[in-house]
Amino acid sequence: AQIEHVPGFKVQAVDSNGAGDAHAGVFIAGLANGLKPVEAARRANAAAALAVTRWGPATSPGTAEVDALVTK
Repeated sequence: AQIEHVPGFKVQAVDSNGAGDAHAGVFIAGLANGLKPVEAARRANAAAALAVTRWGPATSPGTAEVDALVTK
């Protein structure tokens, strides 16, 4: 098995509540949609980064927001 580092995204965090759920959900969705694990992990990292910029537990971003951060 190959190990690859997938860096996160630098954001101003205000609340980490919900970050793990956002990460897990987007990672699994990426795999289910045929992405390679490293691509799914990058999208998941973006989703978690966006989630921590918002208050509360239900903060998972939408696809367009993740797309915008991943393509920066």
